[in-house]
Amino acid sequence: MLFTESCSIKINLTLRVLGAREDGYHDISSLFWRLPSPEVLEVSAASRVDAVSVLGAEIPGENILWRTCRYLRERYGDDSFPRIDMRICKHLPMGSGVGAGSGNAAALLRWFRRVWRIGSRGESLDGLASLGADVAFLASDHDLAFAHGVGDKLDGMEGTLQLETVICFPEWSSDTRRAYASLDSYRISETADEPILDVDSSRLEALSVLNCLRNGEKVGLLPNDFITCMPEHKLCYNTLYEMFYACGSLAWGLCGSGSACFALFRREDAGKSVPALLETLLSERSSRFQWLRQILVLE
Repeated sequence: MLFTESCSIKINLTLRVLGAREDGYHDISSLFWRLPSPEVLEVSAASRVDAVSVLGAEIPGENILWRTCRYLRERYGDDSFPRIDMRICKHLPMGSGVGAGSGNAAALLRWFRRVWRIGSRGESLDGLASLGADVAFLASDHDLAFAHGVGDKLDGMEGTLQLETVICFPEWSSDTRRAYASLDSYRISETADEPILDVDSSRLEALSVLNCLRNGEKVGLLPNDFITCMPEHKLCYNTLYEMFYACGSLAWGLCGSGSACFALFRREDAGKSVPALLETLLSERSSRFQWLRQILVLE
């Protein structure tokens, strides 16, 4: 029997890096918003051993689905479910910051709970950070959550946002470790002048942003500490942000510590604003926006 599970991605409506930890990771505080992904996980019975197949992308190192399968067998017992064949068709580029790989892992966790009825959606999500910082959120029930710790401690928020989203993926990718190292280096440089927020201040900031977005108020560039440490692509991003503004976007920002960026539109404005944006981006794909690799529109 073949099972299919839809995958999810996330964008960071706010992202503050609070500081490095002794274990080499960083504490963050971020407002996560879940969005649907074009990727779908297929799971079927395997004859002898677990297997993973990936179409549409070359994934270096160990696929997150392997780690998730191993996590489930170690937590619930090796014989808690039969050997499986996992198949994913990749549509979203790696290193973009939307958590596509984490969404694949979360889909496998949902399949396991739904089919084998082991583990509940309300159970502790401790340990999922070892799979990926975004897995806990994407495996949860929340559409919106204030995340802290390494991103695995979640304070869920009621409801969702009625906004249309355009995500732009550039040709380059962003390595998470390198991005955090760049931010650490920037913060000890003489040019750094932005204060480092604590978790309470960043929570208030996130709640303020969320309130504005729910009320349809224009926010502009959303707070993300990684914006300041990406100088090599600053001109490209600024050109795109100016286009978002010109087309009536409510808010725009960077996807986590990744390379993709996004724009949010009121639903009542999106019918005119989003086509106008897409027309401009596509018509100038060979000039100003030749560095754009992919555009994703989510209603």
